[in-house]
Amino acid sequence: MRKLIKVGAARKSGIRPSFVFIPRRLLTGLLFGSVIFSPWLQAADSLPEPLLQEIFFLTDVGAESLGMHLLADVEPDLEVAAEAWIVWHRQKVVLLQQKGRWSEVVHEYEALPVNVPASHQNWLFSELVHSYLAMAAGEQARDLLLSLIWDSFLDKNRLPELRRLVLQSYLVDGRYENARTALLRYEQDYPNAELDYELLALKARLMIASGRANEAAVLTVVSDEPVVRSVYVLALLKGLTPLDTSLLAETLRWLAEPQLGLAFKQSLFAALFEKVKRLDDLPKRIAALEDLLGINNIGGAQVTAVVDALWFVLTEYGSRLANGHQLLMGNFGPWFELAEAMEQPNSRKAEAIYAWLALKAQGADINARAHGLLVTLLEQQGHMPLLRAMYLSSSQFANVSVLPLAVIYRLVDMALADADLGLASKLMSQLDAPKGVDIVEWQLRRARVQILAGAPDYGIELLKEIVAVESLSQAQVANVLLAAQDLNSKAKLQPAFSLLAELLHKLPDSSSQRELLYWMAEIRMAQLQYSEAARLYLQSAHLGKRNDKDDWVEAARHRAAHALEQAGLLSDALNIYQTLSAATEGGARRIYDYQVRRLKSSIN
Repeated sequence: MRKLIKVGAARKSGIRPSFVFIPRRLLTGLLFGSVIFSPWLQAADSLPEPLLQEIFFLTDVGAESLGMHLLADVEPDLEVAAEAWIVWHRQKVVLLQQKGRWSEVVHEYEALPVNVPASHQNWLFSELVHSYLAMAAGEQARDLLLSLIWDSFLDKNRLPELRRLVLQSYLVDGRYENARTALLRYEQDYPNAELDYELLALKARLMIASGRANEAAVLTVVSDEPVVRSVYVLALLKGLTPLDTSLLAETLRWLAEPQLGLAFKQSLFAALFEKVKRLDDLPKRIAALEDLLGINNIGGAQVTAVVDALWFVLTEYGSRLANGHQLLMGNFGPWFELAEAMEQPNSRKAEAIYAWLALKAQGADINARAHGLLVTLLEQQGHMPLLRAMYLSSSQFANVSVLPLAVIYRLVDMALADADLGLASKLMSQLDAPKGVDIVEWQLRRARVQILAGAPDYGIELLKEIVAVESLSQAQVANVLLAAQDLNSKAKLQPAFSLLAELLHKLPDSSSQRELLYWMAEIRMAQLQYSEAARLYLQSAHLGKRNDKDDWVEAARHRAAHALEQAGLLSDALNIYQTLSAATEGGARRIYDYQVRRLKSSIN
């Protein structure tokens, strides 16, 4: 058994949304009805159901870190409420397992406080074995298993399970002879072993490793147990069964299953990739390769192989399409016209032609134009992960500086949107002195990278230079607004306000002005300057459509009323709520009527 490491008290994390500061208790109520979480009950025997709902919601939509922060915020005190802490910690481990974050499960065990009850230590020790197996770390798992097997206090009823796990550890290490020996001894010691579906799955995996995939498929077809069914699918892929739509779909489902061990998942991925590469139907091959790139937690080398195969088949398909339409080499105008015509009925055909022009056509201008159109097409289709993989995981673009600037701009924007500052800096650092590029757009990207990477003061100076430009396009103004929100996330409220105020008088368009005024008001609210915030909200509403039913006008007036009330100007807030009530119907009107009654009562 390993030496337990004592850790300090849990660190609480605060989440700060941009501009609008909503207390987490209120945010929870907004997401899940009117439920407001009470403090952790020390005698509780489970986590509050609304809390679990929100955490699972956040992890499902990709906000895993936020979900884990939320869970950390309700960590009980181990010294005061040990049982409640164990329930909390087990739920945390389960969440990590469900997301396939196995190395973090290992860390949870290594950092376990010394005063945790032995029952919980033993439970987590068992989960640690499964985590090592899922990480394809068979030797580490085997060391733990053997320490359990030779423990004199071991419950003998657990021995069959532990021996199966030892067999599995040999499999993940590729030590097939050891695995066969372990299997033979297991079957000799347990006469009813053929009724054990977990052993059945392990036996089939050994057959597959020995080149007997078709026999393994016959062995496993009898069971629908997940551990057996997934091996059955692997047997079909490794055997003579052709890859049809149903087999492809089921394989992709297993590859997306977080509970599937990493080593097995990689075997499944590699087997499917080999089948896909042999598909004669090029559109089906392209679609299958793109599906493979949608699988998470697969090794980088495998992803690169799939991306390179995708570029190859796209160019091959593009060449066939061009030949079918008798397009001439060197006269690429008709190629672009054909691709554009194909975008709506069949975007994959357009994708293939653009890929051929990007990689095979003679002429840097033609290549750059095709890359730009391919990127735009993928963006319009919502294939952002595919776009990222095609350009950042391909062996032919190991040096991204060979890409057209338009593509690098898109990739920088994606990196910023994903808060991947390392990638954003890497992409921009490879472009020392861009020529023929909108320098304002370039500086905006540099400013955002600096702000988010922890150098906001330098980013502020860059932004000051940008807003000093005589005129800015609507897109540039939108990017300045994003940069201002980045500053807000770094608690640089006053510089953000000054930048927007400087920008305001340069905007001839009233819709842009009202948006800037609204966000300036949000900053003043964050600074607790409620009177000025109300003034800015009302100015923003004034620039809206001359129609009381305009959503922007209603939102800005509503915020203004709230700001006025915070400033102690209750009669002003009452007047605005009365105006809003008269201009709305249904549920919104009932809300405003309530505010009117409440304020009248306060004033009287």
